[in-house]
Amino acid sequence: MTVPTAIGRRAAGTQDRNVDGQAVALTVFSTMRWWGRIELPLFMLFLRLRAGSLGDLRKLSFIHAARWSIVYRVPHNGPPQPRRRLNYPHLYFESNFNGGWEEYIDAFSYVLRTGMWAFWGSSYGFPGALPSGPFKEYIRNNAVEASHYYSAYPEATATMALGSLELAPKLADLRERAESMTPEQFDEAWSRFLTQMQPCL
Repeated sequence: MTVPTAIGRRAAGTQDRNVDGQAVALTVFSTMRWWGRIELPLFMLFLRLRAGSLGDLRKLSFIHAARWSIVYRVPHNGPPQPRRRLNYPHLYFESNFNGGWEEYIDAFSYVLRTGMWAFWGSSYGFPGALPSGPFKEYIRNNAVEASHYYSAYPEATATMALGSLELAPKLADLRERAESMTPEQFDEAWSRFLTQMQPCL
């Protein structure tokens, strides 16, 4: 079995296509039982309709994006031909995040334990979110390497990007107000700005 490079060990000096700077990609395919075709869309609808239901996921600020999809057909690898229908539907999960893979799975396991059952409970072999060791092994066995991975800001984490978005307009406001300040007023305003915006710096 080939272990995906973002998860397992890789020979020294080779490139990891699942990593770009501080950003890491994870792609997982798992075979689903028939009832997952009903359960998963209903759970996704529940998340969209229930206000605040994604609050726990948003607490994981190192996640850039995460999505789950059900795949019924795949294209042929070659000249244009009709798409081949799979014997069983497959759950397709992809995510981009910062940090170590082990910590990423731990966060999902402990923060979104019920959600992990809802997402992967219909997949064959899913061992449960906790303890996280068997769940990590399950992800290893079903993960695939990205053929290409691009990150717009590879040296920035998701937390850094969010901080920059919050910081930029407040810095522009200070710059505009500074034009009419005395040096003493600016020194006071600058110190106050640095104190208030420390979490974003």
